[in-house]
Order: sequence, then structure tokens, then C-alpha cells
Amino acid sequence: MSAPDPVEWAKIAPHPGDHDLPAGRHELHRGRLLAAIAQEPRTRRRAFVSVRPALAAAALVVVVAGIGGGFATRFGDAPPAARPSPEASRPAARPAPPGTAAKNRGYGTVRQLTDTADLVVRGEMTSVTDGRAVYRVAEVLYRAPGASVPTEIMVAAEPAGAAARPTVLYLGLVDPGAGVYHPLGGEFGIFDLAGETATSRSPAMSVTGLRTEDATAAGRAFVTTLAELRQLARERR
Repeated sequence: MSAPDPVEWAKIAPHPGDHDLPAGRHELHRGRLLAAIAQEPRTRRRAFVSVRPALAAAALVVVVAGIGGGFATRFGDAPPAARPSPEASRPAARPAPPGTAAKNRGYGTVRQLTDTADLVVRGEMTSVTDGRAVYRVAEVLYRAPGASVPTEIMVAAEPAGAAARPTVLYLGLVDPGAGVYHPLGGEFGIFDLAGETATSRSPAMSVTGLRTEDATAAGRAFVTTLAELRQLARERR
């Protein structure tokens, strides 16, 4: 079957646009078209506005999730090991070797004085030369191993007491080259003698016992005997 001729086909089925619409139908369709065109931007704007809160909410969820992850990492059950502080990483300081500074302190008992002293002697001061007292040694109660003890030693002048006053001194060596000594703890290491009785030089700087401290004796001069001082010196030997 051959295709119909276009001219004949146009006569049979004319183009819809060629037909006239009823009266008033053109205005109806035109009004609907204009209304649809006017409605389309408003619909798009409303859709765009409704999307923005959703995007903001999604962004907030992401931020909160990130912060939560950070807190979980920082405060979790297995936190990273903290770095040691510089103070903790430093080696412990070694105690200072026993010397003059370590011996120049307060003492609570005669035993502490005896165990610390380089020399314990009985004697008296004879003179002062160049700020130092010449001390005549009458008896050596204790001396450090290998230390030589002449009949006279040099002692700091001020704490040595008045000339010709018998004393027992607990001494530390402060100048080995010159052989100069100093009473331990200042007046802690000085006992004045009256016969066989030994009394600490200063009530404020005094031991409170022979072998153990006595808190009730604080602030008073300690009194003992020369025999007790000798016994403690023998115990150290």
C-alpha cells in the first residue's frame, strides 16, 4: 500500500492549529499558561528555602560527630601515655658528701656529736693569733683514723671560750692544710668543765641527751660527766 499524498492527507486530517477554538477558549488557555508561569519560580524558591535548613542540619551533625570523636579519643579508656616531665626525667641528685657544711648543723645528742667529729679533745685556749685561737690539748678523747694530734691546734677564736677555761671540744676539720678546726654546730660542740662535770656552753644551742634526745630538756644547758663523754668516744672507736 502506497503512502497517502500529503495534500490528500492534509484534507483528511488537517493540523490541529488550523481549527478555530470556541469563543473565549483562547483567553482561558492564555490565563492558565500565565498562571503556571507565575507559579513556577515561587515553587522553585520554596523548594530551595526548604533545602537550606536540611543542609545546615546535616553540617551540624557532621561537626558534632567530629567533636564527639575527638572527645572519645582524648578521654577514652586508653589515653595516650603522657610525656614525663623534665623534673621526672632528670636523674636524682646525689647526696652531698659529708663535709664542713654538713657538719655545721644542730645536734640532738652527744652521740651525734661524737659520731660526726674529726677530733674530740679536752684542753684550754691559751691565746688568739690572727683571728684564730691556739688551743692546748690535754687529752684526746677521739680522733679520726690517720689524723695526727699535736699538743696545740688552731680553733676558731670566738667559740673557743675564755683563755685558761677547761673545755671539751667536738671539732670538725675546716682547713686540712693549715690544720684549723671549728666546733661542730658552733656552740653545740663546746662543753665547759668544772671538775668532772661537763655542761654545754649554750642553753639555746645544746644537745638534750647522751644517746637519745629528750624533748623536755630543750632550751636548757645539758649537764653530764667527763666520764660519760669518754665512754661515748670509746664506743666509736
